[in-house]
Amino acid sequence: MKLTEMVNGEHHPLGAGAIDYARAMAQSPRVTGFGAYLKEAILAARFPTPTHFARAVGTDPSVVLRWISEEQRPTIRSIERISSILGKSMNEMVLAAYPDRLGLPVATVAQTHPLARELDMMLSEQSPIDVADREALASVLDRMLDPYRKLMRRRRLA
Repeated sequence: MKLTEMVNGEHHPLGAGAIDYARAMAQSPRVTGFGAYLKEAILAARFPTPTHFARAVGTDPSVVLRWISEEQRPTIRSIERISSILGKSMNEMVLAAYPDRLGLPVATVAQTHPLARELDMMLSEQSPIDVADREALASVLDRMLDPYRKLMRRRRLA
């Protein structure tokens, strides 16, 4: 396999579309509003795209895309249906969707890097990767990241 094929997602298990979606997600590190919150929650719940999420919750993909683009906000009934699938509490989702009605400021969402999400999927217990391979990958990554941990601790303290 050529490096360009890997970069372009031609041999990615989720296809080139997943790579394009991840690139788009990585372009803006901080965004605001419920759309950004929902997009991040969908990815954190390990759905490769909003369309996959929509199908899983029994909602038309166009509705989910309208929520993400903030053309529309989900009803309380919709929030009730999607919150558990996203691993969020009903209260947290309502606060994110309707901060203006609750007199709260619109939250800023820090997006997770697509590589972090991918590593999370690879190292999770639900991963199709063999346990021994996951442990080896975690060990290699741990050694690679170790020199940067001290630097990152200093930045947080400053």
